[in-house]
Amino acid sequence: MVIMKQRKRLQAQKSQKQNLPYECFHDDFLQIMAKIFRFSRWFGVAGSGNVLWKTFGLCILLLLGVIEGVAIWRVVRALAGLSIDIEGHRSVTARLAGATFYASSITTLILSWKLSSSWETIALYWASIDRSIAINVSSDKNIKTRMITVTSVMVTCVVVEHAMSMMSQVGFDCPPSLVLKRYTLMSHGFLLLRTDYSIWFAVPLLFMSKIATILWNYQDILIVLISMGLTSRYNTLNQYVAKFSTPNKDFPWNPHDECSKGQTWRRIREAYVKQAQLVRRLDKSLGGLILLSNLVNFYFICLQLFLGITQGLSGDVIKRLYYVVSLVWLCVRVSCVVLAAADINVHSTKALRHLHASDRHYYNVEIVRLQNQLSKDYVALTGLGFFSLNRTILLQMAGAIITYELVLIQFDDHGFTEHKSALNSTTF
Repeated sequence: MVIMKQRKRLQAQKSQKQNLPYECFHDDFLQIMAKIFRFSRWFGVAGSGNVLWKTFGLCILLLLGVIEGVAIWRVVRALAGLSIDIEGHRSVTARLAGATFYASSITTLILSWKLSSSWETIALYWASIDRSIAINVSSDKNIKTRMITVTSVMVTCVVVEHAMSMMSQVGFDCPPSLVLKRYTLMSHGFLLLRTDYSIWFAVPLLFMSKIATILWNYQDILIVLISMGLTSRYNTLNQYVAKFSTPNKDFPWNPHDECSKGQTWRRIREAYVKQAQLVRRLDKSLGGLILLSNLVNFYFICLQLFLGITQGLSGDVIKRLYYVVSLVWLCVRVSCVVLAAADINVHSTKALRHLHASDRHYYNVEIVRLQNQLSKDYVALTGLGFFSLNRTILLQMAGAIITYELVLIQFDDHGFTEHKSALNSTTF
């Protein structure tokens, strides 16, 4: 009797585990994202890792904080007129750009760490939404290939752009023994003077600069991939609506089937409600990264354009080529982030055209409710509620960048005119 009771208890536990939403559930998107979060531990995003990974992440965060503190101190000294050298790559603009870069890396590390820690809960919620949908929606079989392709292309572009950055800083005339020194002083001139250089500073600084560069690009890759996953879910729902709303010529309209079809349309409407809830759940976790990504990319695009317009393309061929490649890659990366996130908003209402084109015999009250829901429920990722990512925001950003550049150029020309007038009056 005791053995029989134990067997029944084990069978009951197995049946309960099978009913849980996260057991025996395979989703290509969730598997790829889990691998990405595990790989991100190598550059400080420990997430829900063990104590060793969290210790390593805290060390990375501490070192980035030290570099940021020194960078801010250099900016303050330059603004107060206490710095010896404030020309070229040690100017106030260069110091402010360096401080902004490392500040964004620290913020990215913190927000990514938070997202990685909560991803297991998000994945369980994602799986529960899939299990709770009462219609037979086919899964996206190509999402894994698309995610791997997009990640590979973005990583390749980052590596090429950063390699060109290093070559433009060092040049081709530098002796091998001085490569590290020249690169460190050129890329981090806002931190170190020539008299401050030491290989004990250069090697850790070089390592941390690569970590910061990886974090800067990592946030954009995260936004693009998560947006692709959400868009894929909307796409499968839209395909189901398109298939279900198309009249079947082999089976003519039958008024007795209206009750079952009404129930199916109600389940479709509930599926869209749950999908919108999933988008808003992820928006709460991803909103900080979206806001940070758009602000930092906007700043560096404006900075690159301003320096290129006011100072011109000077230097050797590799420097001019790097400037063009860097600016183009920044614009392409911002466009990828915005358009990938904007696809969620586009696909959230894409089923309306299938509903409007449905046959009058199949039209019922649930279709009307679904139309009202899709047309009035605004679904999109946001930057902590400050703005929504749709396709129009890309044009708004372009207009803001052009306006900002024109204002800066006018101020720069005004300052140059006053400086020239002062020189002329001094000469007379």
